Amino acid sequence: MLYKRVYESLRLAITNGTYPVGERLPSEAELSKQFDVSAITVKRALELLRSEGMIMRRPRIGTVVTSATATTVPAAGSEVSTRLLGCVLTSFDDTFGNKIIEGILAAAGADTHVIFKRSGGDLAEEDACIRSLVDAGVEGLVLLPSSSEYIPPAALELVARRFPLVILDRLFDGIPVSAVCSDNLGGGRAATEHLLELGHRTVGFVGPSSHVSSSDDRRNGYIHAHAMNHLPLENRAELQTLESTVPGSTDTVEDDIERLIAFVGEHPDITGYVAAEYNIALMLREACSRLGLSIPRDVSVVCFDHPDAFFDTGLFRFTHIRQAQTELGGRGIASLQQQIAHPLTVDKVVLPTELVPGASTAPPRS
Repeated sequence: MLYKRVYESLRLAITNGTYPVGERLPSEAELSKQFDVSAITVKRALELLRSEGMIMRRPRIGTVVTSATATTVPAAGSEVSTRLLGCVLTSFDDTFGNKIIEGILAAAGADTHVIFKRSGGDLAEEDACIRSLVDAGVEGLVLLPSSSEYIPPAALELVARRFPLVILDRLFDGIPVSAVCSDNLGGGRAATEHLLELGHRTVGFVGPSSHVSSSDDRRNGYIHAHAMNHLPLENRAELQTLESTVPGSTDTVEDDIERLIAFVGEHPDITGYVAAEYNIALMLREACSRLGLSIPRDVSVVCFDHPDAFFDTGLFRFTHIRQAQTELGGRGIASLQQQIAHPLTVDKVVLPTELVPGASTAPPRS
Protein backbone atom coordinates (compact mmCIF):
# COMPACT_ATOMS: atom_id res chain seq x y z
CA MET A 1 0.00 0.00 0.00
CA LEU A 2 1.33 3.45 -0.92
CA TYR A 3 0.74 5.11 2.44
CA LYS A 4 2.59 2.29 4.22
CA ARG A 5 5.53 2.69 1.84
CA VAL A 6 5.69 6.41 2.64
CA TYR A 7 5.27 5.72 6.37
CA GLU A 8 8.03 3.09 6.46
CA SER A 9 10.41 5.28 4.47
CA LEU A 10 9.90 8.28 6.76
CA ARG A 11 10.06 6.10 9.88
CA LEU A 12 13.41 4.70 8.74
CA ALA A 13 14.68 8.21 7.99
CA ILE A 14 13.74 9.29 11.52
CA THR A 15 15.26 6.26 13.28
CA ASN A 16 18.55 6.46 11.35
CA GLY A 17 18.92 10.18 12.07
CA THR A 18 18.25 11.57 8.61
CA TYR A 19 15.56 13.63 10.33
CA PRO A 20 16.82 14.05 13.94
CA VAL A 21 14.60 14.93 16.90
CA GLY A 22 13.56 18.57 16.75
CA GLU A 23 13.97 18.88 12.99
CA ARG A 24 11.09 19.57 10.63
CA LEU A 25 9.98 17.10 8.01
CA PRO A 26 9.42 18.35 4.46
CA SER A 27 5.98 19.85 3.81
CA GLU A 28 3.11 17.61 2.67
CA ALA A 29 3.40 19.07 -0.84
CA GLU A 30 7.14 18.30 -0.91
CA LEU A 31 6.56 14.76 0.37
CA SER A 32 3.83 14.20 -2.23
CA LYS A 33 6.28 15.20 -4.95
CA GLN A 34 9.15 13.19 -3.42
CA PHE A 35 7.15 9.94 -3.21
CA ASP A 36 4.95 10.65 -6.25
CA VAL A 37 1.74 10.11 -4.29
CA SER A 38 -1.34 12.16 -3.40
CA ALA A 39 -1.67 14.48 -0.42
CA ILE A 40 -4.19 12.04 1.09
CA THR A 41 -1.59 9.28 1.04
CA VAL A 42 0.98 11.52 2.73
CA LYS A 43 -1.53 12.59 5.41
CA ARG A 44 -2.29 8.98 6.26
CA ALA A 45 1.41 8.09 6.53
CA LEU A 46 2.03 11.10 8.81
CA GLU A 47 -0.96 10.13 10.95
CA LEU A 48 0.63 6.73 11.56
CA LEU A 49 3.87 8.41 12.68
CA ARG A 50 1.96 10.87 14.88
CA SER A 51 -0.01 8.04 16.54
CA GLU A 52 3.32 6.40 17.45
CA GLY A 53 4.58 9.59 19.07
CA MET A 54 7.37 10.10 16.54
CA ILE A 55 6.17 13.43 15.11
CA MET A 56 4.01 16.38 16.12
CA ARG A 57 2.16 18.95 14.06
CA ARG A 58 2.99 22.48 15.28
CA PRO A 59 1.06 25.56 14.11
CA ARG A 60 3.04 27.88 11.77
CA ILE A 61 6.03 25.53 12.07
CA GLY A 62 5.00 22.28 10.40
CA THR A 63 5.67 18.66 11.21
CA VAL A 64 8.45 18.21 13.76
CA VAL A 65 10.23 14.99 14.80
CA THR A 66 9.64 14.35 18.52
CA SER A 67 11.17 10.88 18.99
CA ALA A 68 13.49 8.53 17.12
CA THR A 69 11.46 5.53 18.37
CA ALA A 70 7.79 4.79 18.83
CA THR A 71 6.73 6.01 22.28
CA THR A 72 3.01 5.21 22.23
CA VAL A 73 0.83 2.30 21.18
CA PRO A 74 -2.19 3.38 19.10
CA ALA A 75 -5.50 2.94 20.90
CA ALA A 76 -7.97 0.35 19.65
CA GLY A 77 -10.16 1.79 16.94
CA SER A 78 -7.66 4.51 16.08
CA GLU A 79 -6.62 5.35 12.53
CA VAL A 80 -3.77 2.86 12.69
CA SER A 81 -6.12 -0.09 13.19
CA THR A 82 -8.67 1.26 10.73
CA ARG A 83 -8.68 -0.38 7.31
CA LEU A 84 -9.34 1.59 4.15
CA LEU A 85 -10.96 -0.14 1.16
CA GLY A 86 -12.13 1.16 -2.20
CA CYS A 87 -15.11 0.35 -4.40
CA VAL A 88 -15.77 1.40 -8.00
CA LEU A 89 -19.31 0.90 -9.35
CA THR A 90 -20.64 1.62 -12.82
CA SER A 91 -23.85 3.02 -11.35
CA PHE A 92 -26.45 2.15 -8.74
CA ASP A 93 -30.16 2.63 -8.04
CA ASP A 94 -33.08 0.91 -6.30
CA THR A 95 -33.19 -1.78 -8.99
CA PHE A 96 -29.55 -2.80 -8.89
CA GLY A 97 -26.71 -1.48 -6.81
CA ASN A 98 -28.11 0.11 -3.65
CA LYS A 99 -28.36 -3.22 -1.86
CA ILE A 100 -24.85 -4.13 -3.01
CA ILE A 101 -23.62 -1.00 -1.25
CA GLU A 102 -25.62 -1.99 1.86
CA GLY A 103 -23.95 -5.41 1.81
CA ILE A 104 -20.49 -3.89 1.41
CA LEU A 105 -20.96 -1.49 4.32
CA ALA A 106 -22.46 -4.16 6.58
CA ALA A 107 -19.61 -6.59 5.89
CA ALA A 108 -16.94 -3.90 6.27
CA GLY A 109 -18.01 -3.10 9.82
CA ALA A 110 -17.20 -0.12 12.01
CA ASP A 111 -13.42 -0.54 11.85
CA THR A 112 -13.19 -0.26 8.06
CA HIS A 113 -13.67 2.82 5.89
CA VAL A 114 -14.90 2.31 2.32
CA ILE A 115 -14.47 4.96 -0.39
CA PHE A 116 -17.03 4.64 -3.20
CA LYS A 117 -16.58 5.98 -6.71
CA ARG A 118 -18.94 5.80 -9.70
CA SER A 119 -17.62 5.55 -13.25
CA GLY A 120 -20.91 6.06 -15.10
CA GLY A 121 -19.81 3.46 -17.63
CA ASP A 122 -17.00 5.66 -18.97
CA LEU A 123 -13.95 3.43 -19.43
CA ALA A 124 -11.42 6.25 -18.99
CA GLU A 125 -13.20 7.44 -15.86
CA GLU A 126 -13.27 3.88 -14.53
CA ASP A 127 -9.51 3.60 -14.96
CA ALA A 128 -9.00 6.99 -13.29
CA CYS A 129 -11.22 6.00 -10.34
CA ILE A 130 -9.14 2.86 -9.73
CA ARG A 131 -5.87 4.78 -9.83
CA SER A 132 -7.12 7.51 -7.50
CA LEU A 133 -8.26 4.97 -4.90
CA VAL A 134 -4.96 3.10 -4.97
CA ASP A 135 -3.12 6.41 -4.72
CA ALA A 136 -5.29 7.30 -1.70
CA GLY A 137 -3.91 4.25 0.08
CA VAL A 138 -6.71 1.69 -0.05
CA GLU A 139 -5.62 -1.80 0.96
CA GLY A 140 -7.99 -3.56 -1.43
CA LEU A 141 -10.49 -2.78 -4.17
CA VAL A 142 -13.96 -4.03 -5.15
CA LEU A 143 -14.73 -3.34 -8.82
CA LEU A 144 -18.02 -3.63 -10.70
CA PRO A 145 -16.75 -2.90 -14.22
CA SER A 146 -18.86 -1.53 -17.05
CA SER A 147 -17.72 -4.20 -19.50
CA SER A 148 -16.77 -7.86 -19.63
CA GLU A 149 -14.89 -7.39 -22.90
CA TYR A 150 -12.52 -4.73 -21.61
CA ILE A 151 -10.71 -4.68 -18.29
CA PRO A 152 -9.22 -1.31 -17.28
CA PRO A 153 -5.42 -1.14 -17.55
CA ALA A 154 -5.27 0.00 -13.92
CA ALA A 155 -7.07 -3.19 -12.86
CA LEU A 156 -4.70 -5.35 -14.90
CA GLU A 157 -1.78 -3.65 -13.19
CA LEU A 158 -3.29 -4.54 -9.81
CA VAL A 159 -3.68 -8.18 -10.88
CA ALA A 160 -0.03 -8.26 -11.94
CA ARG A 161 1.00 -6.82 -8.57
CA ARG A 162 -1.20 -9.32 -6.69
CA PHE A 163 -3.01 -6.37 -5.16
CA PRO A 164 -6.23 -7.45 -3.37
CA LEU A 165 -8.97 -7.09 -6.00
CA VAL A 166 -12.48 -8.53 -6.35
CA ILE A 167 -14.68 -8.23 -9.44
CA LEU A 168 -18.45 -8.03 -8.86
CA ASP A 169 -21.16 -9.22 -11.27
CA ARG A 170 -18.69 -9.92 -14.08
CA LEU A 171 -16.38 -12.72 -15.11
CA PHE A 172 -13.07 -12.26 -16.95
CA ASP A 173 -11.97 -15.59 -18.42
CA GLY A 174 -8.27 -16.32 -18.23
CA ILE A 175 -7.47 -13.59 -15.69
CA PRO A 176 -6.44 -14.76 -12.18
CA VAL A 177 -8.70 -12.43 -10.22
CA SER A 178 -11.33 -13.16 -7.57
CA ALA A 179 -14.96 -12.64 -8.58
CA VAL A 180 -18.39 -12.73 -6.95
CA CYS A 181 -21.40 -12.93 -9.24
CA SER A 182 -24.93 -14.30 -9.50
CA ASP A 183 -25.98 -17.48 -11.27
CA ASN A 184 -27.33 -15.56 -14.26
CA LEU A 185 -27.25 -18.68 -16.42
CA GLY A 186 -29.58 -20.46 -13.98
CA GLY A 187 -31.70 -17.32 -13.71
CA GLY A 188 -32.15 -17.10 -17.48
CA ARG A 189 -33.09 -20.76 -17.57
CA ALA A 190 -35.60 -20.39 -14.71
CA ALA A 191 -37.22 -17.33 -16.31
CA THR A 192 -37.67 -19.13 -19.62
CA GLU A 193 -38.90 -22.37 -18.05
CA HIS A 194 -41.49 -20.44 -16.06
CA LEU A 195 -42.98 -19.13 -19.30
CA LEU A 196 -42.79 -22.56 -20.94
CA GLU A 197 -44.52 -24.17 -17.95
CA LEU A 198 -47.35 -21.64 -18.29
CA GLY A 199 -47.87 -22.90 -21.84
CA HIS A 200 -46.00 -20.34 -23.93
CA ARG A 201 -44.36 -22.02 -26.88
CA THR A 202 -42.74 -19.04 -28.58
CA VAL A 203 -40.65 -17.12 -26.07
CA GLY A 204 -38.60 -14.07 -27.01
CA PHE A 205 -35.51 -12.52 -25.44
CA VAL A 206 -34.87 -8.76 -25.29
CA GLY A 207 -31.61 -7.34 -23.97
CA PRO A 208 -29.08 -4.52 -24.24
CA SER A 209 -26.61 -4.13 -27.07
CA SER A 210 -23.62 -4.32 -24.73
CA HIS A 211 -22.08 -7.73 -24.11
CA VAL A 212 -21.42 -8.09 -20.41
CA SER A 213 -21.09 -11.55 -18.90
CA SER A 214 -24.25 -11.18 -16.79
CA SER A 215 -26.46 -10.37 -19.79
CA ASP A 216 -24.76 -13.00 -21.96
CA ASP A 217 -25.32 -15.64 -19.26
CA ARG A 218 -29.01 -14.73 -19.06
CA ARG A 219 -29.34 -15.23 -22.79
CA ASN A 220 -27.44 -18.53 -22.57
CA GLY A 221 -29.86 -19.66 -19.86
CA TYR A 222 -32.72 -18.79 -22.22
CA ILE A 223 -31.07 -20.94 -24.90
CA HIS A 224 -30.44 -23.84 -22.49
CA ALA A 225 -34.08 -23.88 -21.41
CA HIS A 226 -35.18 -24.38 -25.00
CA ALA A 227 -32.64 -27.17 -25.48
CA MET A 228 -33.66 -28.93 -22.27
CA ASN A 229 -37.30 -28.83 -23.36
CA HIS A 230 -36.45 -29.99 -26.89
CA LEU A 231 -37.86 -26.83 -28.43
CA PRO A 232 -36.43 -25.18 -31.56
CA LEU A 233 -34.87 -21.78 -31.03
CA GLU A 234 -35.12 -19.15 -33.72
CA ASN A 235 -32.82 -16.14 -33.76
CA ARG A 236 -35.70 -14.01 -34.98
CA ALA A 237 -37.20 -14.23 -31.48
CA GLU A 238 -34.32 -12.19 -30.05
CA LEU A 239 -33.77 -8.44 -29.93
CA GLN A 240 -30.43 -7.29 -28.54
CA THR A 241 -30.06 -3.79 -29.95
CA LEU A 242 -31.46 -1.78 -27.03
CA GLU A 243 -29.19 1.11 -26.12
CA SER A 244 -30.76 3.41 -23.52
CA THR A 245 -29.82 1.20 -20.56
CA VAL A 246 -26.18 0.92 -21.68
CA PRO A 247 -23.95 3.25 -19.60
CA GLY A 248 -22.68 6.13 -21.70
CA SER A 249 -25.16 5.63 -24.55
CA THR A 250 -26.77 8.68 -26.16
CA ASP A 251 -29.87 6.79 -27.31
CA THR A 252 -33.08 7.72 -25.51
CA VAL A 253 -35.77 5.61 -23.88
CA GLU A 254 -38.11 6.64 -26.70
CA ASP A 255 -35.62 5.28 -29.27
CA ASP A 256 -35.76 1.88 -27.59
CA ILE A 257 -39.53 1.90 -27.20
CA GLU A 258 -39.79 2.45 -30.96
CA ARG A 259 -37.45 -0.52 -31.55
CA LEU A 260 -39.59 -2.67 -29.27
CA ILE A 261 -42.81 -1.56 -30.95
CA ALA A 262 -41.41 -2.61 -34.31
CA PHE A 263 -40.13 -5.94 -32.96
CA VAL A 264 -43.30 -6.92 -31.09
CA GLY A 265 -45.43 -5.87 -34.05
CA GLU A 266 -43.39 -8.02 -36.43
CA HIS A 267 -43.64 -11.09 -34.16
CA PRO A 268 -47.24 -11.56 -33.01
CA ASP A 269 -46.53 -15.26 -32.38
CA ILE A 270 -44.26 -14.40 -29.41
CA THR A 271 -46.49 -14.55 -26.33
CA GLY A 272 -43.83 -14.49 -23.62
CA TYR A 273 -40.62 -12.50 -23.17
CA VAL A 274 -37.52 -12.74 -21.01
CA ALA A 275 -36.23 -9.19 -20.44
CA ALA A 276 -32.57 -8.99 -19.39
CA GLU A 277 -33.21 -5.95 -17.17
CA TYR A 278 -36.06 -4.36 -15.22
CA ASN A 279 -35.91 -1.09 -17.20
CA ILE A 280 -36.11 -3.07 -20.43
CA ALA A 281 -39.27 -4.75 -19.09
CA LEU A 282 -40.74 -1.28 -18.42
CA MET A 283 -40.04 -0.20 -21.99
CA LEU A 284 -41.48 -3.47 -23.32
CA ARG A 285 -44.69 -2.91 -21.35
CA GLU A 286 -44.99 0.61 -22.81
CA ALA A 287 -44.38 -0.72 -26.33
CA CYS A 288 -47.09 -3.36 -25.88
CA SER A 289 -49.48 -0.74 -24.52
CA ARG A 290 -49.03 1.43 -27.61
CA LEU A 291 -49.79 -1.62 -29.74
CA GLY A 292 -52.98 -2.25 -27.80
CA LEU A 293 -51.55 -5.29 -26.00
CA SER A 294 -51.92 -5.88 -22.27
CA ILE A 295 -49.54 -7.55 -19.82
CA PRO A 296 -50.15 -10.35 -18.92
CA ARG A 297 -53.42 -10.84 -20.83
CA ASP A 298 -51.76 -10.72 -24.26
CA VAL A 299 -48.05 -10.88 -23.46
CA SER A 300 -46.20 -12.29 -20.44
CA VAL A 301 -42.87 -10.86 -19.25
CA VAL A 302 -40.18 -12.08 -16.85
CA CYS A 303 -37.32 -9.71 -16.06
CA PHE A 304 -34.22 -9.55 -13.88
CA ASP A 305 -34.12 -7.51 -10.67
CA HIS A 306 -36.93 -5.37 -9.32
CA PRO A 307 -37.12 -2.41 -6.93
CA ASP A 308 -38.62 -3.33 -3.58
CA ALA A 309 -40.72 -0.15 -3.20
CA PHE A 310 -42.29 -1.49 0.00
CA PHE A 311 -44.46 1.59 0.49
CA ASP A 312 -45.64 1.87 -3.13
CA THR A 313 -48.63 -0.48 -3.08
CA GLY A 314 -49.65 0.64 -6.55
CA LEU A 315 -46.38 -0.35 -8.24
CA PHE A 316 -46.81 -2.91 -11.01
CA ARG A 317 -44.68 -5.87 -10.00
CA PHE A 318 -43.14 -8.02 -12.68
CA THR A 319 -42.37 -11.68 -12.28
CA HIS A 320 -38.61 -11.46 -11.95
CA ILE A 321 -35.35 -13.15 -11.14
CA ARG A 322 -34.02 -11.82 -7.85
CA GLN A 323 -30.29 -11.61 -7.21
CA ALA A 324 -28.91 -11.79 -3.67
CA GLN A 325 -27.50 -8.28 -4.00
CA THR A 326 -26.79 -7.70 -0.31
CA GLU A 327 -24.88 -10.97 -0.14
CA LEU A 328 -23.14 -10.07 -3.39
CA GLY A 329 -21.63 -6.98 -1.75
CA GLY A 330 -20.92 -8.78 1.52
CA ARG A 331 -19.15 -11.69 -0.14
CA GLY A 332 -17.11 -9.22 -2.18
CA ILE A 333 -15.76 -7.63 1.01
CA ALA A 334 -15.19 -11.04 2.62
CA SER A 335 -13.19 -12.16 -0.43
CA LEU A 336 -11.18 -8.93 -0.29
CA GLN A 337 -10.38 -9.37 3.39
CA GLN A 338 -9.35 -12.96 2.71
CA GLN A 339 -6.86 -11.76 0.10
CA ILE A 340 -5.44 -9.12 2.44
CA ALA A 341 -4.91 -11.74 5.15
CA HIS A 342 -3.71 -14.43 2.75
CA PRO A 343 -2.11 -12.96 -0.39
CA LEU A 344 -2.37 -14.85 -3.68
CA THR A 345 -5.83 -16.20 -2.77
CA VAL A 346 -8.09 -16.30 -5.84
CA ASP A 347 -11.66 -17.57 -5.65
CA LYS A 348 -14.81 -17.46 -7.77
CA VAL A 349 -18.15 -17.26 -5.95
CA VAL A 350 -21.46 -17.81 -7.76
CA LEU A 351 -24.59 -16.97 -5.77
CA PRO A 352 -27.98 -18.56 -6.50
CA THR A 353 -30.88 -16.54 -7.91
CA GLU A 354 -34.60 -16.83 -7.16
CA LEU A 355 -37.74 -16.61 -9.32
CA VAL A 356 -40.24 -14.24 -7.70
CA PRO A 357 -43.82 -14.47 -9.10
CA GLY A 358 -45.47 -11.19 -9.98
CA ALA A 359 -48.35 -9.76 -12.01
CA SER A 360 -46.68 -9.92 -15.43
CA THR A 361 -47.07 -13.60 -16.29
CA ALA A 362 -50.08 -15.79 -17.08
CA PRO A 363 -50.95 -18.68 -19.43
CA PRO A 364 -51.23 -17.56 -23.06
CA ARG A 365 -54.65 -16.75 -24.47
CA SER A 366 -56.13 -19.58 -26.49
